[in-house]
Amino acid sequence: MKEDEYLDWTNPKKKYVPKPQEEIPITEELKESEGEKKKLTWWSKAFKSKSFKKPTLIAVLFLRNNGRAETMQLETRNGFFNINRKTYHERKDCIWVVGKDRIPLAIIPEWSLIPLGTKEWNDKSMLEKFNELQDHTLKGIRHAELVKMGDKDYSNIPTKKIIVWGLIILVGGIIIANYI
Repeated sequence: MKEDEYLDWTNPKKKYVPKPQEEIPITEELKESEGEKKKLTWWSKAFKSKSFKKPTLIAVLFLRNNGRAETMQLETRNGFFNINRKTYHERKDCIWVVGKDRIPLAIIPEWSLIPLGTKEWNDKSMLEKFNELQDHTLKGIRHAELVKMGDKDYSNIPTKKIIVWGLIILVGGIIIANYI
């Protein structure tokens, strides 16, 4: 057996198959790439656009009903990917990341098709924020209706002002009653 050959174990006849050779670039291409390297400035050397490119791959751990877990690597289109005719988004449904390349990871059980992590972690805080936002919006609508009708909104007057004005009216009434 030569150095550039390996044994194909899948074939029962045990034929020696040559290893695939790497393509050797043409000398013209080498010259062009050397010319491009000379044109690079210090800025383009420090910040390469390829390092800032967003990864288009998603790692998926699909949990089956029979107790098995399938690992998949899917390609996204505009941040969306499909599993079992259900669409997912990489930012919303991928909570964890894999490796130093920070590939998004979604863990999806077959029995619910809702990714693990999204429902449990986000619903509690989001529900509280949504309720606060809803209350604030309803107060704004009530205030706008009162202003539109010409009435004043008396709900914002503090109790101290009401007590002070009540005492002033009481003292004024007593003074006027004594002089009459």
